[in-house]
Amino acid sequence: EPIPVDGIYSDTFFRSFLCRSFALQPSWLATHTVPALHRDIVTTELFLKEYEERNMPLLIKGASKGWPALQGSREWNTDYLLNATDGKTFRATSGAAPLPAQFTLADYVNYCASSTEEAPLYLFDRTFATKCPQLLADFDTGLKESCGWWSRGNAEAGHDLFSVLGERGRPDYQWLIIGPKRSGSCFHIDPNCTHAWNAPIIGRKRWIFYPPGVTPPGVFPSPSGDDVCMPISIGEWFLTFWNAHVERRADPDVSRRPLECTACPGDVLFVPHGWWHMVLNIGDEDDGVGEADDRGVSVALTRNYVSASNLSDVLRFLDTRVSQISGCRDREDAVTPEELGREFRKALLSVDKDTVNEEGVDGEEKKCDESQDSPDKRKWAGLVEKCEKRAKEGWECDAWADLSPAHSNCGANISCENGSSGTNDQRKNGSSILARAKQPSSTTEDVAVNVSSSVGAASLSSFGGFSFSFL
Repeated sequence: EPIPVDGIYSDTFFRSFLCRSFALQPSWLATHTVPALHRDIVTTELFLKEYEERNMPLLIKGASKGWPALQGSREWNTDYLLNATDGKTFRATSGAAPLPAQFTLADYVNYCASSTEEAPLYLFDRTFATKCPQLLADFDTGLKESCGWWSRGNAEAGHDLFSVLGERGRPDYQWLIIGPKRSGSCFHIDPNCTHAWNAPIIGRKRWIFYPPGVTPPGVFPSPSGDDVCMPISIGEWFLTFWNAHVERRADPDVSRRPLECTACPGDVLFVPHGWWHMVLNIGDEDDGVGEADDRGVSVALTRNYVSASNLSDVLRFLDTRVSQISGCRDREDAVTPEELGREFRKALLSVDKDTVNEEGVDGEEKKCDESQDSPDKRKWAGLVEKCEKRAKEGWECDAWADLSPAHSNCGANISCENGSSGTNDQRKNGSSILARAKQPSSTTEDVAVNVSSSVGAASLSSFGGFSFSFL
C-alpha cells in the first residue's frame, strides 16, 4: 500500500503502483473472436489453405493434450522443471530493464513470488533445448504427432525453411517462456516476417490481435518500424487504452477489427506473420478473475517459422529491412543480417525439399548434386522462383510498406518503390520517433506528458521521447 503523506502527491509514483497492482477485469476476458477448432477436425490441408495461406489466427483446442509435458510422469510443474533444469541459468528481460538478467529456475520462481514491478522480468530463453534436452523431448515428438504441419522440416507443408541454414546458422526460432500472473508481452509483430505457434503449458494466456496494417490504440510505430512508442507495461495499456480498443471492435470494416481469445493448457495458437499482438498471463482456471493476487506462474513454448505461405515476404524483408533482422546479431556462428538473404537463397536452392529435416542441413551427403534434375528438385526450385517473383512485386502482407529513400535500407536484390499498393497505416514520411526524441526541443516534461496522453488526444507527432525497439 502507498504511504499517505499529507500535502504530498505524486502522479508518477501512483501510476506505477496502479499499473503493477491492477485486478483482472471480467470484461477484459469475455470476448472470443479468434477462430477456434478442435484438433480432431484440423487436417494439414485445412490448416494450410484456410488459415496459414490466408494469414489468419487459429486456436487449435486440445492440440497439445497428448504431449508428455501435459500428462503423466513428465507433466510440467514446478518440481519437475526444477529437476529437469538442474541449476542451469536462463535469460530474463523486460521493456523497463536496461539489460537482461540470468536466473536459475529456482531463483526465478522466488522472484515471481515476490515481484512488485510494473513490468516484471520475463523469462524468455532461446537456448533451453540445448541446455535441457529433456524439455525438448517433452513436447517435440508430441508436436509431430498432433500438429504434423508444424514439425521441423515437414516436406508436405514446406515448413520451417530457415532450417536449411542448419541449427547454428539460422536465426533464433524457439523459446521457453515463463512469467508471473499479469506479466506478458506488449504489442509487437513477430521478427523477420515469421509465422509462429504458441502453446501454454501451465497457466492461461489472454491474446489480443490487430490485423496487418491496423495499428493498435496507444501504439505509434515510426515509418520504418525501427522504433515503436507505446506504454511501458501491459497494465498501463489496459488501464489507459481499453475503451479505445472496445470501440475498435465495432469498426465498420470487419477486416480491421481486432481479434481476441484465451488460450489454455492443451491448446496451441497459430500466430500469423504481420499481426500486432499482445499477451497477458492470467493464471490458472481456479484463480478469481477479479483478484489482484499473483497466484501461479505461467509457462509456455513457442516457435517461429518460415513456410511457403510467407516466404516471399521473408525474402523481401531480408533485403529491405536489414536493420530489423533479429535473432542472429549476438551469435558468432549465425549468418549475419547483411548476408542472411543471400545465404538463405543459396541454401534453399542447394538442397532437395526432402532433405530439409528436423536437424537442418548438417552434412555434405544431404546436398543435391547440381547436375541432377530430379522432379523433387525442380518442384523445390519452382517454389523458390515463384516466391522470388512475388517478393520483387511487393509485400503480400500490409504490416510492411515500401519506404522513401530516406527511410529504407534496401539491399541489392529488391529496389524499394514509393507508392506501392497496399493499405498500410505506417506508410508516412517524417523522421523516426527516436530521431525526434534526440532533438533539442524534446524535454523530460514532454516525455512525461506524452507517454500518459489518452488515445483520443495522442498522435505520432506528439510522442517525443519514449521509444521501444523490438529488435
